[in-house]
Amino acid sequence: METRDSERAVKIRLHSSIRHPEQDEETHELMATGLLINKAGKSYLKYEEQQNGQRIQTTVKLDATDGFIMRRGAVNMRLPFRENGERAGTYGNGPASFNLLVKTNALAFSEEKEGAAGQFTVNYDLHAEGALLGMYKLTITYTEGTQ
Repeated sequence: METRDSERAVKIRLHSSIRHPEQDEETHELMATGLLINKAGKSYLKYEEQQNGQRIQTTVKLDATDGFIMRRGAVNMRLPFRENGERAGTYGNGPASFNLLVKTNALAFSEEKEGAAGQFTVNYDLHAEGALLGMYKLTITYTEGTQ
């Protein structure tokens, strides 16, 4: 079976909750428009966000066993996820950058109607220099369209 590369416009809702050690949980929500790209049988979301007036390009590999979030621009970050595994990641902001350890506790991806809608969820712990930075839960949902 031949796999064709394609892209389509999507509406994206990103909901995250973060619990830093000894602090209350924080929640954040982002709404954006972007692209759902199917390439070589894999699905990716691409979108742009603004942070303090600066642009950040984000790419998310949507996969139930091996996904990632990559951000470029005002923030440079790579968070790789492997179901029930640990992987090395990076974070940079301006001249400062450091290595991270991403421990994935749960990873799920479901798609409906030939990619017209889907959901990607990841629960992970983020560590730097041997210390726990926080426990994260991220849910990204998308639907075809721009309105």
